[in-house]
Amino acid sequence: MSVPADQKMLSGKTVVVTGAGRGIGRAIALAAARAGATVVLASRTQDQLDDVVREAASLGGSALAVAADVRSRDDVERLVSRAVEETGRIDAVVNNAGVFVWKPLEKLSEEEWDRVLETNLKSTYLLVHAALPELKKSRGRILNVSSVHGTAGDANVVAHCAAKFGLVGLTKALALELRPHGISVNAICPGSTDNRTRNLEGVPHEKPLEEKLDAFDVAAAALFLLSPAAGTVTGAVLDVWGGTRLEVKA
Repeated sequence: MSVPADQKMLSGKTVVVTGAGRGIGRAIALAAARAGATVVLASRTQDQLDDVVREAASLGGSALAVAADVRSRDDVERLVSRAVEETGRIDAVVNNAGVFVWKPLEKLSEEEWDRVLETNLKSTYLLVHAALPELKKSRGRILNVSSVHGTAGDANVVAHCAAKFGLVGLTKALALELRPHGISVNAICPGSTDNRTRNLEGVPHEKPLEEKLDAFDVAAAALFLLSPAAGTVTGAVLDVWGGTRLEVKA
């Protein structure tokens, strides 16, 4: 695995990961579980979450699945309550849930706009708001998964860019707000990523800066920001682009 998670750097910690049923969220959850954390998995699809729980166990980790729609305040509050009831604490939240719509603005419906903004951005507000009392106790971590489109605009992804740029702004503002409480807030901006991998060991790259990212490549960056090694890092926006090529400059 490209993630150095065999070191139990998160032992005794509870990490909540949204959008954890597949792709980057799954990879981050498995990396955190292998690093010793108890991972609370959130997604709308229970079957996918159950698969990740089994995968975490095969890596020697522990995971709890909570089916939840992160656009719903009630669901998010239930997610946080379950995490605290089952583990007694929350040390980190990873806001990874997201949807993507590729359409020109003139063909983008209001319902699609709302769905993208609520899933990618509002969900972060809801989870942080609900988990903040526990994060203050643990002096914890908040990690927001933005995108290459959180710092560089592109055609036909206006809603996605609006949400992901907003997530970067939220990260920087919240880092200042929560610094007095010892809570770090950071973001990662993945480039084009293969989210279909089922290989628990990730995909090694001969030329990592020229090839498409694997979800576990992104998880490696996430694990660093969740680890003690990043204890002094807050307000950072880390580009994880690999071989992604951009035609439109930021």
